[in-house]
Amino acid sequence: MNARLDRRLVTAGLGVTVAQLVTLWADHTPARLPVPLTCPGCGHPYSEKAPLCPTAAVVRPLLRRRRHETHPDVLAPLTPNQLLDLTGNRLSTALPAEVTR
Repeated sequence: MNARLDRRLVTAGLGVTVAQLVTLWADHTPARLPVPLTCPGCGHPYSEKAPLCPTAAVVRPLLRRRRHETHPDVLAPLTPNQLLDLTGNRLSTALPAEVTR
């Protein structure tokens, strides 16, 4: 599968909102453990070299920086695993397979 940037991100461009970033993050990161073998949003196969799909790789740094621009309730749709992947120092998709799958 050839994963690409989510069309919603490309269409929003520089005008992307925090709420849109949250939706994209939720769609392109595993909701809970065990982690699937591929991105739930685009089918990107997770690997050591590419633990995030292209969309999540773009969204993560933007959302980490911008999440304080809005009310904390905007992050409410995210599961605990998605919040840890966003704000923590680890990515569940980069954890050893015996832990996540």
